[in-house]
Amino acid sequence: MKKLWAFFKIYLIACGLLVNIFVLWMIVGWPIGIDKALIVSEKPVEANYIICLTGGLSSHNLPTEDGWGRVYAACQLYFDGLGKKILFTGGGTQKVAEAEVYAEAASWLGCSKEDILFEPGSARTSDHPRKILGLKDLTISPETALNIVTSALHSRRVALCFKKAGFSRFRVVTSYVAQKASLEFVRERRVSQFPEYRPSGRRYDDVFMRLRTRSAYFFNAWREVCALLWYKIKGYI
Repeated sequence: MKKLWAFFKIYLIACGLLVNIFVLWMIVGWPIGIDKALIVSEKPVEANYIICLTGGLSSHNLPTEDGWGRVYAACQLYFDGLGKKILFTGGGTQKVAEAEVYAEAASWLGCSKEDILFEPGSARTSDHPRKILGLKDLTISPETALNIVTSALHSRRVALCFKKAGFSRFRVVTSYVAQKASLEFVRERRVSQFPEYRPSGRRYDDVFMRLRTRSAYFFNAWREVCALLWYKIKGYI
């Protein structure tokens, strides 16, 4: 019992030290490191299609925060003429496919519904390239030029999955702001319609907010590392 109690005390001390180091690391903002190996963010090119991978739904069947970022980047590429059509690909767990919801969001942002396409069957990342190649109404082959839009931490897995499927002419894009599009389509250029409006200048970077956002980023990064290892074991990449 004495040895067990001694081990238990050492365990509690070690856990306490790790928790305190983790909290301090998140609050101070020191680099995580592993995220750099997960990110493949490339300059887009003129392509035949923009492929937007869905990233889940939040409450009320709306895109998640990451999902909104993907929709917006895809729309910005479209407005700059870096793809003639946008293909939204993704199924999901709700009664409505994620591809449908993301396409609706794209139309709200100004994309023409005639240039929006759907692939509502993909359940995991490795499904997207295979399902896209199986679309009968589209002429997409492994040699087709594509701009593929996803989130930063997800980008390495996406690139490896499309490469595994034989695609050779694609760029993975994690963020983009249109350079040629009309001002009405670029939200970064918006200004208030109210002449009396003045920005408050308030910053939401208190200790608790930094801990919240950086912790989420940290665990998302490690989740992606585990996903890559699992995909390697299963032969998806």
